[in-house]
Amino acid sequence: MGRNRVKVALALGGGGVRGLAHIGVIRALQEEGVCIDMIAGTSMGAMIGAQYALNLNINAIERRMLAMADRKEVSAIEKLISGYSPSDEKKLIIQSLFSFVKQMVLVNVRAIKRWVFSGKEISWMFEHLEIDTDFRKFKIPFCCTSVDLRTGQEVIISKGSIKEAVLASVSLPGVFPPVKNGNRLLVDGGIIGSVPVEAARVMGADVVIAVGVEAKVDYNKKLGNGLDIMFQADAIRAWKLSDMRIKGADIIIHPDVASVGWASFSKADECIKAGEKAARAMKEQIWEVIKRKQKQKFWKNFFSLPKIGN
Repeated sequence: MGRNRVKVALALGGGGVRGLAHIGVIRALQEEGVCIDMIAGTSMGAMIGAQYALNLNINAIERRMLAMADRKEVSAIEKLISGYSPSDEKKLIIQSLFSFVKQMVLVNVRAIKRWVFSGKEISWMFEHLEIDTDFRKFKIPFCCTSVDLRTGQEVIISKGSIKEAVLASVSLPGVFPPVKNGNRLLVDGGIIGSVPVEAARVMGADVVIAVGVEAKVDYNKKLGNGLDIMFQADAIRAWKLSDMRIKGADIIIHPDVASVGWASFSKADECIKAGEKAARAMKEQIWEVIKRKQKQKFWKNFFSLPKIGN
C-alpha cells in the first residue's frame, strides 16, 4: 500500500485505574489485525501507551500492571481513597487549590503537606514500569500531554526522558507533586481534557481511535450543601470539556468502567476485560473507517501525482 496506507493512532485517556482498560483495547485491536502506528496518551493512558510503544508486548504490560496493582504501596492509595465514588474524584483535584477541601477529604492523612505522595514515594512505580529511557527508544511514535500551571497551556511532550514525561502526565494535582521542566510546572493533562485526540492529529494520524475511561457525571446524586454543588458543577465542566474534545476522533471507544473508582486497583483485571470487550464490539466500525480513509487517501494521492507532459 505504501504511501496510500492510512496511519492509525490511539488516543488513550486518563482515569486512574480505569485506564487499565487500554490494555484490553490494545490486545483486541492487535488480534483483529488493526495496525497501531502511533500513540498519544494522557495520565494512565500515557503510562500504558509509553510501555506499549517501547516494546509492543501487551501481555508483558498486563503482567507488569497487575503485579503493580497488588503492591502494598498501591493498596495504601486505594485504602486512602476508599469510600469515594467516581464523581467525588474532583475533590482530590480541587483540594490542591482550596486548602479547606483538603482538610475535609484527606482528614488526618498528611494534611500538612502540599500533596499526598512525594516524588520519592512514587519513584518505585516508574522503576517497575521499565520506562527509564528516552523517546528515541520507541518502536512506534509516542507523545503524552500535560498542563503547564504557569500558563494554563496543554503541553505535548515528544522528546527527552520518557520517565519524566509520563510522570508529568500522571501528576494529579494535590495527590502527586508537579514536575518542573525548565520554566514549566507540569501536571496531569487530564485537567483540561482527558483524551489527547488533538495530540494524535499533530503526530500525523489519518485515523484516530480514542479511548475514554473518564467517570461520567452522576446527575442523580444528592446535592446536600454548597460544597456538593461546587463539586457537581466542576464535574459537569470537566465532563463537557472532555466530551467536546473526544468528538474530534474518528472512532470513540468507551469501556464500561465508569463505576470503578480511579484508585480501585483491586478491580484492575475487571477494567482490562472491559476494554477488550468494548474494542471488539467496535471492530466493524473501526474497519469501516479505516477502509474509507484508505480510499480517500488513495484518490487524494492519485490526483496529486504530476501530470504527464507537464
